[in-house]
Amino acid sequence: MLKIRRAVRDDATQMMLVRREAILAKAAAHYDPATLNDWAGTDITDRVTRIRKKISDPNCIVMVAEVGEEIIGFAMAVPSRNELQALYTRPNPVGHVGRALLAAVEGLAFEAAEFLNCDASLNAESFYRANGYREECRKDHVSSNGGIVSTVVQMRKQRPA
Repeated sequence: MLKIRRAVRDDATQMMLVRREAILAKAAAHYDPATLNDWAGTDITDRVTRIRKKISDPNCIVMVAEVGEEIIGFAMAVPSRNELQALYTRPNPVGHVGRALLAAVEGLAFEAAEFLNCDASLNAESFYRANGYREECRKDHVSSNGGIVSTVVQMRKQRPA
């Protein structure tokens, strides 16, 4: 049974493994191998440290989806910045995990934010569109090391009335 809950610091390593698996499995048809490998990364140590800080930050909403003891997805938003910062799900047989996570994080974020922006990967664009986001523009995203440029879709959703 799927359970959505607030993330705790001990979830960080599993979350970053979910992120890596989701990128490599779901974005392969939209990005070249160099971009995928740069985005997914191999050393998750720095990312684990950063996500732990976000989980501890009262301004950040971090939710996980789990089945049993296994985390199969996570979402993160910062309402004060009007940002949906992340949503990743690993391939799984449960279905609609992304929708459940998005609904949970939006429910909390829209208590404070009038809208949310996100930079959607090309493979996630249709998911966000189906969940009420609209395209603002397409833009280049430069990798964290400054070497790889990929296209993302900046999207926005207004708080429901």
